[in-house]
Amino acid sequence: MASTLRQIAISLDVHRVIERQRRSFGESDNDILRRLLLPAPGLAPGPREAAARSISRGAGLPRSRGLWSVEIGGRRVPAANLKQAYCVLLRELAAAHPQFLEAFAGEKGRSRRYVARTPAALYGRSPHLIRHAEPLVEGWYFDSNLSAARAAKLARVAARLCGLYYGPDVRILDNFREI
Repeated sequence: MASTLRQIAISLDVHRVIERQRRSFGESDNDILRRLLLPAPGLAPGPREAAARSISRGAGLPRSRGLWSVEIGGRRVPAANLKQAYCVLLRELAAAHPQFLEAFAGEKGRSRRYVARTPAALYGRSPHLIRHAEPLVEGWYFDSNLSAARAAKLARVAARLCGLYYGPDVRILDNFREI
């Protein structure tokens, strides 16, 4: 079946919704819209598709501001928000560098560790912050209470520990700009 393409103008917020629904980098914007708007005949849309149709920020969807992604080794991995982008970066580095998490656990700020084996170990003198501990990989937690500036600083430390440079080798992007 031959189909013709037609160009349309969309606002940045609509483009962000499309990007949040991307399942792979090989999926075109048209493929995403087709999947969301034209479900397979006879099938009811899944919860993700139903949520995308409503476009509203409903319960259960991650809070998002901006268009986040991580670039590592020439690959771009999309993320819903800053916290997820930082988590993706740490997971990718941990997968590629087996000693990374142990080395990163040895680093710490004034009162917090960056990663730890238990939530309590992350926040030494600030146990009230334990609610910000998020699971990273099996047996590891990370501090998700981050500003973009702090995430960028910690990403630079993480890259250095893996023998990489922040910018050319690995980076976190917000709306396609390095943080």
